[in-house]
Amino acid sequence: MKLPFRASTRRTCTLALFTWVCIESESGKEVVPICPTHVHSKVRSGSFGTDIILVCESGKHLLGLCERNKFEAEQEQAKAKLNP
Repeated sequence: MKLPFRASTRRTCTLALFTWVCIESESGKEVVPICPTHVHSKVRSGSFGTDIILVCESGKHLLGLCERNKFEAEQEQAKAKLNP
């Protein structure tokens, strides 16, 4: 999954696993993880067994590895915070 965006004027929230941002596009809003160090970078994600792994494309470093259900639960928390 490739998640392109610019985060300069968007609201973010930092939760236990990742930092999240709400992206607005023509198709609607999407809450996605960002790299807290390289906020304009794309974040790549993929399956790693039963887990999900996220990597910062610009910094070429690991953002995190976690169980898919924990990722999805935190994404729901971020949606609630960023889309009140």
